Amino acid sequence: MTEIIVPDYSAMVITNLTPNFPSRVNRSAWTGKRKVVGQPGGENWTGKLIVPDIATEIEERKWRAFLVALRGPQNWFKWFLPCQAHSGAKPLVNNTPAPGYELSLDGMTPSTTILTAGCFLTVPLPSGHKRLVCLTEDMVTNSSGQAIARFGPALGEIPANNVEVESKAPYIPLALTNTNTGIDYSDAIAGIELDVEEAK
Repeated sequence: MTEIIVPDYSAMVITNLTPNFPSRVNRSAWTGKRKVVGQPGGENWTGKLIVPDIATEIEERKWRAFLVALRGPQNWFKWFLPCQAHSGAKPLVNNTPAPGYELSLDGMTPSTTILTAGCFLTVPLPSGHKRLVCLTEDMVTNSSGQAIARFGPALGEIPANNVEVESKAPYIPLALTNTNTGIDYSDAIAGIELDVEEAK
């Protein structure tokens, strides 16, 4: 898969970004109680983006080229989430193995809240995939600049030691879910609607 550059981020709007947590639910016919088993390997993000009101043919050309270059779901592009400010350097992966929903980090400003629950991180994985996760707890460093990040969805892989985690300009790699996405027209105004999923 090849990264395709978005022609104009300011013209593209995200209308949905949803984490998907596949689970198997077994319910007792006698008691009504349920047992839920999660499938962390299948967790991913899905979403929808639009490019509204493309008013000129010249503007339309770059989006036409973008869609053709994506080749349906064959290639991918970055979607940047809101920028986040925190003091000091970006975190580095510590060598503590990660069980999936948490990650040991270091190299940060000591004794401070780096990011709060609900903020995003983009974690590079050994396969080359960049995994977007959302913090479920505040990320607070100890006196040595270390912290445990707790998040979802699960990483699915254990990151390499000392790899830098993107904490200030997080993004998600996205790919189209359809093979036949194109440009729509209404009263001579063009627009695009993209159904996307995390590109893995």
